[in-house]
Amino acid sequence: MTSGTSLFKRLRRLFSLAGAPGWAGPTIVGLGLAAAVLEGAGLFLFIPLIQSLGAATAQEGEWQRIFDHLLAPVPQQHLTAFLVGVLCISILLKNAVHLINTWVTRYVDGLVAHRLRARVFDQTISSCIDYRVENKRSDIITTIANNTWKVSQALSLAYRLMICFCTFVVFILLMLLISIRLTFFSMMFLLLGAMAIRLATRQADETGKAVVEENKQFGLRMWESINALQLIRAFAQEDYERNRFLKTSDNVRRRLLKLDMLWATPGPVSEISITILIGALVLVAQSVGLGIAALAAFLSLLYRLQGPTRELLQSKIALDGLTGSIDDVDDFLQRTERPFLSEGHLPAPQFGNAVEFRNVSFRYAPGQPLALQEVSFSIPAGKTTAIVGESGAGKSTVMALLFRFVDPTSGAIIADGVPLPEFDLRSWRKRLSLMSQEVHLFNDAISANIAYGDLEAGEAEIRKAAEIAKADDFIRLLPDGYETRIGDEGMRLSGGQRQRVALARTILRNPDILLLDEATNALDAETEQAFQLALDEYSHNRTVVVIAHRLSTVLAADQIIVMTKGRVVEAGSPDELFKRQGHFSRLHEFQHGRRNGRELGDELQTY
Repeated sequence: MTSGTSLFKRLRRLFSLAGAPGWAGPTIVGLGLAAAVLEGAGLFLFIPLIQSLGAATAQEGEWQRIFDHLLAPVPQQHLTAFLVGVLCISILLKNAVHLINTWVTRYVDGLVAHRLRARVFDQTISSCIDYRVENKRSDIITTIANNTWKVSQALSLAYRLMICFCTFVVFILLMLLISIRLTFFSMMFLLLGAMAIRLATRQADETGKAVVEENKQFGLRMWESINALQLIRAFAQEDYERNRFLKTSDNVRRRLLKLDMLWATPGPVSEISITILIGALVLVAQSVGLGIAALAAFLSLLYRLQGPTRELLQSKIALDGLTGSIDDVDDFLQRTERPFLSEGHLPAPQFGNAVEFRNVSFRYAPGQPLALQEVSFSIPAGKTTAIVGESGAGKSTVMALLFRFVDPTSGAIIADGVPLPEFDLRSWRKRLSLMSQEVHLFNDAISANIAYGDLEAGEAEIRKAAEIAKADDFIRLLPDGYETRIGDEGMRLSGGQRQRVALARTILRNPDILLLDEATNALDAETEQAFQLALDEYSHNRTVVVIAHRLSTVLAADQIIVMTKGRVVEAGSPDELFKRQGHFSRLHEFQHGRRNGRELGDELQTY
């Protein structure tokens, strides 16, 4: 009873998760039932066919009266030919229905997998969860590329489960028409066989979940190894990584082998059981006086019943084995369905006045300490605002809030007098652009990477943006110019070249607010100077927000916000801050070596 209830709950959860079209289930199961009826009818026709060839029946049953009534209009001399023709037509129709059902099932299978992949991907890119913290990125790839397919496979198995059950019922009804005694004898034997198979395969559920976890570990090993090739070679750890990879791969192999053997168990057990049962039924049939024609039809139905019976058991076991994949996709979608930002309806206008932080506090998760505590400051339009402070001061959180990657826990962020949540999210983000030391480039042509800033831009606009970013000269020297593919993360380019391609992308976007997050930290002095000149030329009279650790890079800012431990401790122009001799002044003296060792140590403890 518990197993049946568990299966019902699992199927209900599967159907809810898969989200197949409403017509899919009734159509697939209906076609499967039609195929079962046609096949059963064809096998049942063996009774009058064998009788028409001269075999006598030892006893009459309900089936005999049905045949006498249906075949009465057919002349006796044409009866055999008529029955052969009807038998051929039933087999033809059965196979036609089966073929249509296969196409519909595969169509729904692919559609469900496609929609699930789209849902998982959409929530991955749209949810405000930071997957670098909440999930291993390789796990998300495993979910999208592997487990969504397995959910669609599970749905197909569920449909097969229902079709096999319907086929089982149809065949049992036909067998009951022939002989109630033989049918009950057969069912008792099959029930014992099913219980034996269930006992032998009860680990399928746990093994299936273990396969999912091993696959995630395997994906993680591949992801980390490929991303860390340079580190692995630099530390000469090839053998260590190879052994880790081989161990993880072998774990996957062994788990899959065990699961495959569990799936394969019902086939031979069912076939052996049916063979023994047929032998026993031949002996029992003699004692109940069943004629040769009826016995042949009964045994044919019973023999064909082993297919649906075996498939019924295999589908149940396979469904148990896919539970881990179903859980993985369902849990991911449930975990990510809530952390979406509220969508406003106002289009974000061109930024004209100021963005204000009003008593903004933020924590990343319940129970964690506040990353920002009642922060208030203003970012004026057309000016450069620098945000400085030690690591963990809350600078990157300010950036995340400006982009609305997350929303404040309390307080409000106001742009030109309107709270950010009232703007359409995408229209607001289109007003901003981010440049950071971590440049993300696609393994595509340089032109495609620049055009990512504005997908509707033409070739002339792309080249113009590259010229402003001082990138056009080196791009023209590349083998294929703007169509040169640059490798993963732009690895075929130098650090300075990657930064200038990213700047060209930003220029093409033409944002109202440009955010710079340590954009020049990874560059050498000469490259930094060239990049800074291009950046200064572009950002003149624009709204710029700069995050920096090196204070020399922010001395030209119109105002500087100094943060520590999630709070704003100072704000003003560089001259004003120097005059106050406060946090900013002391930070500046650290970096220029104007304090003795003891004072420097004391200040570092403060920060």
